[in-house]
Amino acid sequence: MEQLGDELTNLGWKKYESACYHALVKFGEMKASQVAARIDSQPAKVYQPLNSLQDRGYVKVRGENPKRYVAQNPRYVIEKEQERFESESDEILESLETAWEVQIERGPDSGDSAWVLSGRDGMNTELRDAIENAEHSIFGFDTRLVWATREVIESTENAVERGVDVHLVGTPHSEESLERLEQKGVSTDKTDEINRSSYYVIDEERVLLNIGTQDATISFVDSDIAGIMRDDFQTYTYEGDAQE
Repeated sequence: MEQLGDELTNLGWKKYESACYHALVKFGEMKASQVAARIDSQPAKVYQPLNSLQDRGYVKVRGENPKRYVAQNPRYVIEKEQERFESESDEILESLETAWEVQIERGPDSGDSAWVLSGRDGMNTELRDAIENAEHSIFGFDTRLVWATREVIESTENAVERGVDVHLVGTPHSEESLERLEQKGVSTDKTDEINRSSYYVIDEERVLLNIGTQDATISFVDSDIAGIMRDDFQTYTYEGDAQE
C-alpha cells in the first residue's frame, strides 16, 4: 500500500494526484482539509488534484460545503489507466515506426552500414527482427542457441510456416531447441565446437556475426561476406554428413 503513490507517479500521475488518491484509498472518505493533513500538505494544494481526479472519474464527491471525497475502486482506476497507456503507446509506436521507416528508406548517412549490438538481449532483438523479415532463407551456425529467447524460437517456427528455408547448427546444450525446431521443419545439426564464431545469414545478404565468446554482435548487409559464410556453413554441414 505504501508504494501505491510511487507506482501511480510512474504511470504519469502528478505528485499530488497520486498522494491524494493514495490517502483516500488508505483512509476512506475525507474532506479536502483532511486529505491535506494526511499527506502533510496545505489545503490549497489539494483542491486542483482532487478536482482533476474527480473529472477523470477516479474520485467521487458528495455534499457541497464542504465536499467529501472518496476513492473510486482501484481496479477500475488501474484498468482505465491501462487503457490510456495502451492507447498512447499505440499512437507513439505508430509515430516512431513511421519515422524509423523513413530513415531506413533514406539509408545510412555514411558508407558504414555495420551496427554493433551489446549483450544477449541486443543479439536476440536483432536476430528476431532479421528472422521476422526473412523472405527466402536463413542459415545459422549458433553456438549460443541455448540462450535464444522464446520469441526467437517462435519467430523461426513462423518463418518455416511462411516457406522460408531454415538451416541451423547448434551445440548439444541446445538440443531441446534444435529438436523442437526440427519438428517444425528446420534442418538442424549439432557441433561440439563451442568456441567458434556464431553467425546468421538472412536472404544471402544480411549477416549477424558474434566473434568467439564475445558479447558484442555485428549486424550488417554484405552479399560478398554472406557468400563466404554460406560456403563455410555448407562445408561444415557437408563434412558432418560425410563423417556420419
